Amino acid sequence: MKVAVKILFIILLGVYAKAIDIDEKSTDFNTLSHSFIFLDKTNTLLKEEVLEKGFIKNSEEVLGLGIVPNTALWIRFTLKNTTDKELHKILEYDNPETEDLTFYYNGKIIEDGMFHHSTFRKTVNPILNITLSPFEEKTIYIKAHCKISTLIAKVTLWNELDFIDREYRHKTYIFIFFAIILTLLLYNFMLLIFTKDVVYLYYVLYLASVVFFEAIYLGFMQLYFFSNEISIFVTKGTIGYISILLIPIILFTMEFLQTQKFPKLHLILKLYLYSLPILTLLSFDNFLFNLNIMIIFFPLALVLLYTGIYALSKGVKQARYYLAGWSFLILSLNISVYESMGGDISFIHFEYMNELAFVVEAFIFSIALAYRINILSEQKIDSDRKLIKFQQEEQELLESLVNLKTKDLRDSLDEKEVLYKELNHRVKNNLQMILSLIKLQINQTYVQSTKEELNITKDRINSIANLYEILHLRGDSDNFNTLSYFRNIVQNIEEQFEKDIDIIYLIKHDISVEDSIYCGLILNELITNSFKYAFKKSGTIKIETYTIHDNVYMIVEDDGTGFTQKENSSLGLTIVTTLIERQLHGEFVINSQEGTKTTIIWSNK
Repeated sequence: MKVAVKILFIILLGVYAKAIDIDEKSTDFNTLSHSFIFLDKTNTLLKEEVLEKGFIKNSEEVLGLGIVPNTALWIRFTLKNTTDKELHKILEYDNPETEDLTFYYNGKIIEDGMFHHSTFRKTVNPILNITLSPFEEKTIYIKAHCKISTLIAKVTLWNELDFIDREYRHKTYIFIFFAIILTLLLYNFMLLIFTKDVVYLYYVLYLASVVFFEAIYLGFMQLYFFSNEISIFVTKGTIGYISILLIPIILFTMEFLQTQKFPKLHLILKLYLYSLPILTLLSFDNFLFNLNIMIIFFPLALVLLYTGIYALSKGVKQARYYLAGWSFLILSLNISVYESMGGDISFIHFEYMNELAFVVEAFIFSIALAYRINILSEQKIDSDRKLIKFQQEEQELLESLVNLKTKDLRDSLDEKEVLYKELNHRVKNNLQMILSLIKLQINQTYVQSTKEELNITKDRINSIANLYEILHLRGDSDNFNTLSYFRNIVQNIEEQFEKDIDIIYLIKHDISVEDSIYCGLILNELITNSFKYAFKKSGTIKIETYTIHDNVYMIVEDDGTGFTQKENSSLGLTIVTTLIERQLHGEFVINSQEGTKTTIIWSNK
């Protein structure tokens, strides 16, 4: 009984399954619309098991089943050669992203598709070479399955020459598309180098992602660059390479339209920006989500368009270019997403819709970014104009304040000048009065030792008076002349002694005003000691100053009898030691071999 049913089923099937008549002119013929199909909802049936199932007649030229990871599409059709010649045809499965594709032909099982790409295939889409003898009929089965991507089927029969011509034209169009996008990418990259504007960086990244996305979408990556293993990995992360396209779009939108001015829209775009990497991980190999998660891209498209409209209403001039560029592209991408999810868009779809949309958008945005340069240039000129005006106003205000302060300072200086002159007069008179009193005391004193001590005291006061006189006459401490100051000190001492002493001055560094009073007192003590103890009638004294790095050196050297311990205990040397160590914070060395050489060192910082 079962055998009879099978025989009857095969007879009825043969009657119903009318063959497709072809001849040498049959080309660019859609066989899917003349085929029978069966959906294996478990993707487990073998061909022998499928033969017993009920195929149904199909009239659609393109079948879009959407995302059906557990379903396999079986296609069956019969070709009949109606001529007395042998025919050679090419059967093209027009979808390079179909993962698993199996042709059953002439008793052979031929695997193809993205996951079984043969190194021998040089065509973008999977093909099957068919040979029909005169008046021969052959039934062909095709099994198509996609676990990750969408299942879309289109089967076309070609003459060999027509297919070669069609493949050549298809690759040429795609090459032109990539050439245009790469040229615009290079152009915007050069603008990025010259302008350092981050919006160009985002747009360059976007154009690079367009090249990567389209190369996968069109099957060129799988054909020329990817191994089957890489193709499997990339397909498992489909949301990932879609996100690679969307992330630069969002970043570009935020920067180009200055969405930080619109907090709510800016927040929504940032949420999408942060959620895309997470969705990429969670949807990898259908881990938590399958490609149906692409439904969230529809509201993103609306948000991008609304952002452009809102920015335009708020006076962002470049928003009009944004809307012109994105509207067509977003419409095209959403149509592709809708088609991938199983929607029927055959009434508006054409083959190179996405590529044309990308090219139009790229041209419009290249114009928009050039316009942005003009806007930035105008803004810079306006900012410079405002800055110049502000500087002029500030300068006028500053001049007014300076004039006012100058007047106050002049009044204050005039007042202080009067006070300074009065102070100078009193100090000068006081010093002269003190010196006069000491001189009077010297003249009234007959004890030689007392006279000598009073003369030493007079010289000490006189060294201070000399410094004060020099500073007062010059009025500028930066021009203080150490040589002149030291000469005055030495001359006052020379007048007290009837000795022929030759004084050599080697002043290579002018000592600062702060240190001069101490150095004058030190010099007074050392020269006095030399005149008093080192020479009987004649000799030479050398006074030298210089610097090494940040240290000041002051040397007083004579060629007299040398230094004795008795002199070390004198009041003069005590004064010298105190001034060097406590006031100059320096150190000194006395060398009494062949005369006396006193070297004083302190920091000039």
